[in-house]
Amino acid sequence: MYRIIVRGIVQGVGFRPFVYRTAKKNNLRGYVRNAANSVEILIDGKESDVRNFLKNLKNEHPPLAEIFSVNAKYAAGGGEYDDFYVLKSESMGETDSVIPPDVAICEKCREEIFDKDDRRYLYPFTVCTDCGPRFTIIEALPYDRERTTMKEFAMCKKCATEYSGALDRRFRAEPTCCEKCGPRYGIFKGNKKLSSENPIKAAAEALDSGAIVAIKGVGGTHLATKTTEDEAVLEIRKILNRPQKPFAIMARDVEAVEKIACLSKREKKLLTSFRRPIVLLKKKNNLSEHIAPGLHNVGIMLPYAGIHHLLFYYSREPAFVMTSANVPGEPMVIENEEILTLNPEYSLVHDRRIKNRCDDSVIKFVDGKAAFLRRSRGFVPLPIKLKIENEKNILALGAELDVTACLLKGSSAFISQYVGNTTKLKTLEYLEAAIYNLIELTKVEKIDAVAVDLHPGFNTVQLGAELSKKFDAKLIKCQHHHAHIASLMAESGVEKIVGISCDGIGYGTDGKVWGGEILVSSFSAFERTGSLMPQIMPGGDLAANKPARMVAGILSKKYSVQELRKILTKNCLKGFKNEKEIEIVLKQIERRCNTPETTSAGRVLDAIAALLNVCYGRTYEGEPAMKLEAFALKGKPGIEIPAVVKKFDGRYILDTAEIIDAVLEMKEEFKYEDVAASAQKAMAKGLAEIAVKAIKKNAAAGFSGGVAYNDAIVRCIRTRIEKEGLKFLTQTKAPCGDGGISLGQAAVVSHLISSTSQ
Repeated sequence: MYRIIVRGIVQGVGFRPFVYRTAKKNNLRGYVRNAANSVEILIDGKESDVRNFLKNLKNEHPPLAEIFSVNAKYAAGGGEYDDFYVLKSESMGETDSVIPPDVAICEKCREEIFDKDDRRYLYPFTVCTDCGPRFTIIEALPYDRERTTMKEFAMCKKCATEYSGALDRRFRAEPTCCEKCGPRYGIFKGNKKLSSENPIKAAAEALDSGAIVAIKGVGGTHLATKTTEDEAVLEIRKILNRPQKPFAIMARDVEAVEKIACLSKREKKLLTSFRRPIVLLKKKNNLSEHIAPGLHNVGIMLPYAGIHHLLFYYSREPAFVMTSANVPGEPMVIENEEILTLNPEYSLVHDRRIKNRCDDSVIKFVDGKAAFLRRSRGFVPLPIKLKIENEKNILALGAELDVTACLLKGSSAFISQYVGNTTKLKTLEYLEAAIYNLIELTKVEKIDAVAVDLHPGFNTVQLGAELSKKFDAKLIKCQHHHAHIASLMAESGVEKIVGISCDGIGYGTDGKVWGGEILVSSFSAFERTGSLMPQIMPGGDLAANKPARMVAGILSKKYSVQELRKILTKNCLKGFKNEKEIEIVLKQIERRCNTPETTSAGRVLDAIAALLNVCYGRTYEGEPAMKLEAFALKGKPGIEIPAVVKKFDGRYILDTAEIIDAVLEMKEEFKYEDVAASAQKAMAKGLAEIAVKAIKKNAAAGFSGGVAYNDAIVRCIRTRIEKEGLKFLTQTKAPCGDGGISLGQAAVVSHLISSTSQ
């Protein structure tokens, strides 16, 4: 007789019925049951049958299951069971297993929805063990119906029979339901509920007419409308207060995608996978220009829930705008009352609670590799397995924008769903709730350390201090750009690297604003061997929102105040309210008043965008740099713009004033698109040259931070690094932007604790 503990993604994926069938096939007796977030199996029978069972267990498990470990031990006794049974779940202590994420509806369930003879005909909540919600409905472990938000819906006899039938496709599928016993949709016009026999059809008809419809789905709410209606798209921008931030699109099928965007084989494979992320694709011209203004790409996803397939079934449209329903900096709304307060024309809502809201994941191919902009639905709460030795439980809270939390437990890094901008109280509260949810789902009993950013003003730092006291855990602060590189190192399995870390801002160890750094890094320490040239930010944080101010600050190293006045008036007057604002900026520069220094790569790209009339203001994170990337794709990087590297303050620096001055000069002679492409190339060349100077024999180099989403810059740096015969690393498992900071923080603290305890 053997007792087996299986850890991994083994709950909510049809694993117990698979074990049951496999045991019966091999003439074994015993039982299977959920135990916390692992599966416990007891088998009794012939030794040869046991061996076959273990082989089948590892090689033939359900497609959504992932086995991390199988621990089989001989147990004395035998003869206790006359058959094989599926027992009620038993709660246990800490394990290393996890529940699966929400995944797209499977083909069998989709076929049932559109089968007129099936009892689930046109029912939007149709799922089975191979598909549907998990993470968004679970309240506690073990993963059983009574610990999900489905507990509020008592199964009818037919559903109960399926649920309890070990050979049925819905055996122990916790969200099992049908029209008679499951959740239902209703439709509102404004705040008034409409009496409609078919709310979904009514919503589809509203969409076809050009209306805006709020649609409550699996893990949150979207605002939807036609992709060709300028007025409706602009109205959504007013509702959500997003004047420029790009919206996502949901297309009916792959054929519809190919009519609105270019689609490679790799992009198609990802788009059609059971995880169904948003994939950034090069857009064609048959969309409203207000969906992704100024950008070359657009985020597109395919239907991933029954409700989406039904909307397209009733609609004539090939695609809808489908953007997260949240105002800037706040979480996506999930409560019906909140949805109605957004005041869309129509609201299609259901009566199943969303326990854990979860935004759509967003992926972009950069230099031929899939890179997460947002790792959320379809992936969370799957851990990232690290090649590190760690015996502690470490909680990391990220930075301030695009925040995620990370719980490092052993070698498993559990990154939370996308949380967002923690400058807002609601989002900070959301982060705290996500943290406690991670702790519950991983069954962690003690937090040993809490990691936060070095910046003293971040709300996450304050929250981390409070949590460290509550958990009686060490509070450790991590430098922002070191955390970016540590995140890359952790997922890549390397112990040391020359890391290029470029983004908007990060608090430096010298108290200044960093953002374009070359760091020779291990997990526990780093040496700042290079950076961009420090440049002043006239008006401080205001310069991050008004890129023309950065033009003034950077060029102040090259020109007098009188010359600057002429340059700004001629080249980027639209970047200021009026000429009076230019005078204020010039006085700030002359008197060095409210002009902090920064090495930020993001601010330099912003300045190029302003100087080339691409973007004069930032309404969302990274906007000027993203629009510059799109603009530069129209040009060729053939103009010689100097990448001047020299020694400064004990490190190598790239003189970005020379680049901006060259842009100013070259725009008089060449196409702006060519100047933009050439300026990006100059920055990439300079960063790569500094990295090469810092690389020791056989060392690797890597690139992380928000600028690492720029395909042209990444390709240029990789080419230069590989020319030296060296390995070049970028991130594919966690976001290289601030959504991956928490992973890096956790890895840093793990090594710091390990080194101090030895």
